[in-house]
Amino acid sequence: MRRRDDAVALLILVVSMVLMARTAAALPDRWPWIWATWAFALPFLLMLAPGAQAWLRERAVARPRLGSLVPAVLAVAAVLVAALTESVPLWRLVALPALVALAVVLVGRDEEEPGGWRLIGGALALGLVAGIWDRALKIPVPGNTSIGLAFFLAVALGLFLYTAVRPLRTMNVGLALPWRDLGVALAGFAGVVALAIPGGFAIDFVIWNPRLADTGFALARLLGLIVFVGIPEEILFRGLIQEGLGRLWGARAGWLVASLVFGLSHITKKTGLTAAQGEELFGLNWRYALLATVAGLGYGWVYRRTGRVSAAALTHGMVNWVWSGFFGR
Repeated sequence: MRRRDDAVALLILVVSMVLMARTAAALPDRWPWIWATWAFALPFLLMLAPGAQAWLRERAVARPRLGSLVPAVLAVAAVLVAALTESVPLWRLVALPALVALAVVLVGRDEEEPGGWRLIGGALALGLVAGIWDRALKIPVPGNTSIGLAFFLAVALGLFLYTAVRPLRTMNVGLALPWRDLGVALAGFAGVVALAIPGGFAIDFVIWNPRLADTGFALARLLGLIVFVGIPEEILFRGLIQEGLGRLWGARAGWLVASLVFGLSHITKKTGLTAAQGEELFGLNWRYALLATVAGLGYGWVYRRTGRVSAAALTHGMVNWVWSGFFGR
């Protein structure tokens, strides 16, 4: 199974890096800094391969300092790029390495897996790293979603800390899903779509608006949403937050509360709102939050049934693909 996981991860890495390189080459006004963001995607994609995780784990065990040295090098490189481009305010430049250090501290140095609160704290630190430069140093990934350098840093750091430095038995991002887990992911997808699409029409959040006429773009967008949206968000919300809450309060409570947290994380986004809806409830997007909570229940269910972050990410990416490709405003 590990060889299959490695093979799929390698294929995704090559396809993604080539497509992003073509995009970067077509945006000369962003040179040379767009290539720095492109380069930061590489550690994240490499860390999806169990072989790379095992290689790093062996070295982290032999040289424990790597657990703090690697994050420090990545953080310094990111800060240097941002400082040279003058695209990030000073306080955000300073905050990023501080948050990276916090994530490293929360992983701890003991041999046992981190407890629930430390997992939740680590998720918060990594989430803040991902969002702190949200609008700076971005590159379009397959399917035309734009991802920033700090986002790639956060995901690579999360995978490094929780698969190599202090491996979580539940942080399974293997991409070659067994047939059973693939079936669970597809069942979760069907369940979320069956609830969220009619519900979205009922609360005036979705409309029939097909936008995926080109097959090549549709496939690229599906890849991008699974790999660059589904996997990072599922690492955060299922692999860390749901897992952490489950260790504190039990698996079912962790699933339910993490789904609510996932939903509420969408409440300030303007996605899907008409101008009139944007004036309601102080501009809070309760429709998006409600449907995201429903979706989170589905993703969390898949994670509980399979124990795989990657299975939940597949469901997540497919749901986003259907919504954005056929029902988004």
